[in-house]
Amino acid sequence: MRQIMLSISLVLLAGCGGGGGGSSTPTPTYTVGGTVSGLTSGTLVLKNNNGDDLTINANSTSFTFATALASGATYAVTAGTRPSRLACDITNNTGTIASTNVTDVTITCIAPVYVTNFDSNTVSMYAVNATTGILTPLKTPKIATGIGPTSIVVNPEGTFAYVTNETSNNVSMYAINATTGILTPLTKSTVATGTSPNSITVNPAGTFAYVTNKLSNTVSMYAINATTGILTPLTTPTIATGGTRPFFIAVHPAGTFAYVGYDLGVYVSMYSINSTTGILTALTTPSVPTGYSGQEIAINPAGTFAYVTNEGSNNISMYAINATTGILTALTTPTIATRPSPIGIAINPAGTFAYVTNEGSNTISMYAINATTGILTALTTSTVATGSSPLDIAINPAGTFAYVTNEGSNTISMYAINATSGILTALTTPTVATGTGQGAIAFK
Repeated sequence: MRQIMLSISLVLLAGCGGGGGGSSTPTPTYTVGGTVSGLTSGTLVLKNNNGDDLTINANSTSFTFATALASGATYAVTAGTRPSRLACDITNNTGTIASTNVTDVTITCIAPVYVTNFDSNTVSMYAVNATTGILTPLKTPKIATGIGPTSIVVNPEGTFAYVTNETSNNVSMYAINATTGILTPLTKSTVATGTSPNSITVNPAGTFAYVTNKLSNTVSMYAINATTGILTPLTTPTIATGGTRPFFIAVHPAGTFAYVGYDLGVYVSMYSINSTTGILTALTTPSVPTGYSGQEIAINPAGTFAYVTNEGSNNISMYAINATTGILTALTTPTIATRPSPIGIAINPAGTFAYVTNEGSNTISMYAINATTGILTALTTSTVATGSSPLDIAINPAGTFAYVTNEGSNTISMYAINATSGILTALTTPTVATGTGQGAIAFK
């Protein structure tokens, strides 16, 4: 009997983990994370050890990967998909887990800004402070262009930039560094244009680019290689414009139509865009009257209204856009006055306000946009001062700051935009220096 009881006891002990084995203790694990700054728009996808994808949303300030790691394991945080309008740097991103959570991976995003300098044959490069709006030169503050750079455009993906060079009759082509925002010439650094290229634009899909050639009265048309960014002339490389000295070109937000204004003309030419070939074709109504010397064309984000600055008439022509035909029709109030020599025009991303640079009076005219009629109305404070000879104006994607190139003073004027009233207010640091003879400004 005693032997039987002993056997039962041994069985019970074995079933309870006896015999000195005990229950196993889980291996401690630790998380990998850090801080985020400057992610003002879009999303950033992070990877740890080339996996464990984590999506960081706009305005986030911190992050932590879901998968924890054991002490002694290595980690390597890299960027997958980046926001198109920002450049994001990741530091303190590799190491070995040392029995504690990793919290010091640092992500810093900037919004790069580029300005053409006609007289110094360069592009100045800046970052926007997300809080103050003030521009700061990048580590490489300038990059060389061709001779006489005028216009600059960035493709919708934020990966490539293109600059028209009026004197050397070509387009300089650059890659945009996703970490620093700095421009680097492509393997093929330029492509030929017509004579005196002035304006360049890219369609919303980022597949085609168009350049106005002021002295050859044409528009050059290119395909954009999605991988290399290189421009290649279309099978029909140019199209004749409807008048002399084509100055500015704008593409409809839907990518279906294009509009050309003239340095010495009194009309806008209108084209359809073939979605497959990219080739422009004049509309059945090929042009519409404007004031004298139309400088720039702005289309509201909804694609329902268009506005043309008329330097020689000191006013803005206002149009409705037929969504089917693309034809412009003058609004019931066809024009609104500006100060002398209006040049640049920009509409905020919400489509509620418009801003026009007046080269002859060193001011910006400010307007509210009627969402139903499209008619502009001067704000209660109708103008704000700029530097000498303001030309181009650009608004950041968030619609919070505006920037103006001042050709006569070789500076950029910087403003905060009141979200309610639309009125511009000079920043605490009101200007930043550029190269000489600057013209166009563009955000990544």
